[in-house]
Amino acid sequence: MPLQTRGSTALDKAQRRLALFKSIHEHLDLGHGLTNAAYSRQIEITRAALEAHNTLLSNLDESRKTLAQLDAALSELSERMLSGVASIYGRSSIEYAKAGGSRRKSSRAIPTSVQTTFAPQSTQATTPTESTSTNGNSKATSMS
Repeated sequence: MPLQTRGSTALDKAQRRLALFKSIHEHLDLGHGLTNAAYSRQIEITRAALEAHNTLLSNLDESRKTLAQLDAALSELSERMLSGVASIYGRSSIEYAKAGGSRRKSSRAIPTSVQTTFAPQSTQATTPTESTSTNGNSKATSMS
């Protein structure tokens, strides 16, 4: 998105007002430095600063576009370089990992933290006299 150049309502208003002051008198002098010439100089200084500002914005916009193009070209070259390493050494090689690629695993083993061990179930049955039940209460009751 291009940067928005700006205008100046104060500059536009001053130019119109200068024309009105000149209609009163070409060399109007109100004293204390308030003259058409001083007013005109300030208008020109402001106009030059505004033009310089807008020129800088235009150059900045051009620079931003150039940088975006260079960034995209570098990103594409990086991908091509990594693909070249993959085609020569393979995607599961150490060289591919050194170049920044993710090595492929040769087998899909389940991580040890996910594996569960199953204990064989006891074949002994508990007798009702040995077990206790809370029957939904907090107090344990004997089933005998």
